Amino acid sequence: MDPLIFHRQLLEEEHNNRLGNFIRRSLVDSEVDKVPDSVTPTQVIASTFEIYGSIFLVIFAAFLLLRAKFPLTYTFNSRVLKHITPLSKHRYGSFQWISKVFAFTDEEMFEHCGMSAIVYLRFLRLGIKLSCVGIFNSFFLIPANLHGCNIDPPALVNDDEGRQPTCLDLSDRVEQISLSHVSPGSPNVWATVVAAYIIFGSAMYFIFKEFEWFTEHRHKFCTQHRPDNYTVYVAQIPLEYRSDARLLEYFQTIFSKEVVLDAKVAVNIPQLEKKVGDRKKVIEKLEHAVNLRNVKGYEPLHLVIGVGEGVMGQQVESIPEYSKELNRLNEDITSAIEKIEAKKEKDREMFLLEYELEVAEVNPDEETSLLFGKGDALSENREVNGGLDTSDDGKTTKHHRKTSKFASLGSAVLNSANMTMALIGGSEDGKIRDGGFVTFSSLLAKNQCVQIIHHATPFTFYTMDAPRPEAIVWTNVGTPHKEQHVSYLLAQAGTAATCLFWTIPVSFFSSLSELESLKELIPGLDKVLEKNEWLAGFIAQLSPLMLVILTSLLPAILTVFCKKEGHVGSDSLNASLLTKLAMFMIVQIFFVQAIAGSAAGIVENIEIVIDRPTILIGLLAESVPNQVKSFIQFVQVQNFLGCGLELLRIPRVAMALIRERIGPNLTEKERNTAYMGILPMSESEEMEYPMLFAEMILYFMINLVYSCIAPIMSYILLICFGLLSLVFRHQLIYTYSRKNDDGGKLWSSAIMLLITCMVVSEFTLIGIVFLKEAFIPGVFLIPLIVCTFLFTSYIKQQHFLVTEHVPSTLCSATDKANKNTDLSFLEEKYLQPALAVKKEYPDNSSSTDTVAYGKRDESVGLLQSGGKAVANEGLEEAASTAPMEI
Repeated sequence: MDPLIFHRQLLEEEHNNRLGNFIRRSLVDSEVDKVPDSVTPTQVIASTFEIYGSIFLVIFAAFLLLRAKFPLTYTFNSRVLKHITPLSKHRYGSFQWISKVFAFTDEEMFEHCGMSAIVYLRFLRLGIKLSCVGIFNSFFLIPANLHGCNIDPPALVNDDEGRQPTCLDLSDRVEQISLSHVSPGSPNVWATVVAAYIIFGSAMYFIFKEFEWFTEHRHKFCTQHRPDNYTVYVAQIPLEYRSDARLLEYFQTIFSKEVVLDAKVAVNIPQLEKKVGDRKKVIEKLEHAVNLRNVKGYEPLHLVIGVGEGVMGQQVESIPEYSKELNRLNEDITSAIEKIEAKKEKDREMFLLEYELEVAEVNPDEETSLLFGKGDALSENREVNGGLDTSDDGKTTKHHRKTSKFASLGSAVLNSANMTMALIGGSEDGKIRDGGFVTFSSLLAKNQCVQIIHHATPFTFYTMDAPRPEAIVWTNVGTPHKEQHVSYLLAQAGTAATCLFWTIPVSFFSSLSELESLKELIPGLDKVLEKNEWLAGFIAQLSPLMLVILTSLLPAILTVFCKKEGHVGSDSLNASLLTKLAMFMIVQIFFVQAIAGSAAGIVENIEIVIDRPTILIGLLAESVPNQVKSFIQFVQVQNFLGCGLELLRIPRVAMALIRERIGPNLTEKERNTAYMGILPMSESEEMEYPMLFAEMILYFMINLVYSCIAPIMSYILLICFGLLSLVFRHQLIYTYSRKNDDGGKLWSSAIMLLITCMVVSEFTLIGIVFLKEAFIPGVFLIPLIVCTFLFTSYIKQQHFLVTEHVPSTLCSATDKANKNTDLSFLEEKYLQPALAVKKEYPDNSSSTDTVAYGKRDESVGLLQSGGKAVANEGLEEAASTAPMEI
């Protein structure tokens, strides 16, 4: 049976039929912001625009005043020397900046704000373009919808009491210019079909053109002098290559010694990392103690918890005590790092010994030196054989060393290494991980490396682009594949469970404005509404505000799951977060509100959809047209409030004020340093791209669905995208740092999410047209879906792949141009931070003084319990974290 006919039969069943009751109830419940007849959708939309538009205008006026008075806060990049760019050096007047931020070209934004910034701004521009296309469609959609009700009123005079509402019952202008006002079987539905082809065809064309721009600028970004452009991450390294020397030798053999600069295999060193963290805290305390002495003029004291012979609560002089603790930590850290370095050097020597012994076995007639200083047998063999072993019969074998009596040295060396490393800091330290980084001096070699299959076993010895050094999640480097895969599955399951749970508060807050539901839950509410008519309008505004608040909580929750997926860098973590956020918003804000709409019926609704998945399109087709008002409210609230808070930077200013009150502020460095993770206003802020992209994807979803159903939505979203463009062009130029610029890696995920929105929108539109009893127009929409799938299939073949890798011709040309370039920017960038610094001292005290203070007799710093009390301003917090004497 045809699914459409079956669906219509379900709608006509008796009231005692469970599924029929569900359909009827969902049609009622889907009116998320149902209010008394005296409050029309037009009035609710106008009221929302008036309230939140006025709030934004007040905030914008305040911003214009504050921008001139507090330039460090609101034009950070024009005040801090290292962040000043040709775009931000001029602040311009109170209103002049509005035109200036739009005058800067994409190339200027790319150069001075970063690739990620211009990618986000171009996505906003894409939203503006699609909104303009929707407005163009409205020129013929509005008349077609307005005059699309062709039902004869006299025929309905003697209708039953339970007749379904018709287009004649729609008296509000917002409803009359939507597809809901078109009667079943009306030829005016053809206008919707034409509009669909125009807007979805335009979307595919715009996406195709964006591919051209993004590919060109992505390649330009990937040829810049950045460590991540010259480095690959190697995962699941085979046992025989799991050391710096062996990993380096492998890649130098595959390419050449000249183009492979360095290889670093990660080491599991939790004890060392803990000591480095403790050292950082001690240095901060010591610096503050020295500042107290220099600025306040007295020797600061702090409490030490005494154990054993000592007395609890004894006071000690802070500078000698912290110096002693710092010296001890420096010695321990230096010793641990030197043991690791000695192990690596020993491993390199044993590797060369093994190699020369194998060469002697293969070529017994040739004299092979076993002295490491004479010649480079490894390099000579590489030049002759091109990195491959050649057997006696002339056949070439793969790079793995030949099996011989010396072949077991590899595993023996690794076992010895692990045993040696385990002695460094306890049983938890010392294990060599199976992940590492290899740095090249050639862009061509690096891009070839990530496209080569290095091992016949799946998920073994595979390479990928390395993240930025500061973006590495070191806890996930070298995670075994099985462990990573299990963690990924658990994270996905946790995300799905959270999404299911999140449906409850979303449905509840969506139902707050359903007065009929509230009257059932709250006895006497109807009488209150009769006496206070304004309360109905207030309740209608409450639902979108609560949805916006719920949405703002998502990033913190979903980031927890993303971190468990095993991402090596924050770049890939952000891409995963974007996908989760976007799908979360589409499911919760769009589908749940459209299909369920009622907290009371949400469980049963979900069960019905699970039992009959094919009914989802029909439910969307029935409920989506009734949600125009709700989504317009949501977009207005989120846009006006979000842009206002973004301009005023209220959360950032509040945290900076807290930092100023509770943190140390004796010197300029203290005032400009984060305290307990709270940043001062003098520290730059990075833009949170995943959340912003996810919100924009939701706007695209709403626009694509409603541009053909309710043309007024395109006007609302044009204002939305335009306001976002104004606000974030200013913020990216004057406020945000470009340190987290990842080259627009979120672009591919955002494009695929946009295409997903297109497909869902097209299926929903077909369902709506069929429910309008317009069979032929519905059939004519099927080729549109086919075209969308063909377009998606086409761009998936090569377009995404081309954006991921730089062409060999461009790499070669760039390498030639950079032949004499200083490569110091690549040195030791992918060394684990805990291994980077052996000894560290405060900036306000020389290492000599610190060592001397630390060597003072312990009794000098220890005061008797009846000794003179000395003020210790700013050091109260040190008491709880001071070193424990045993």
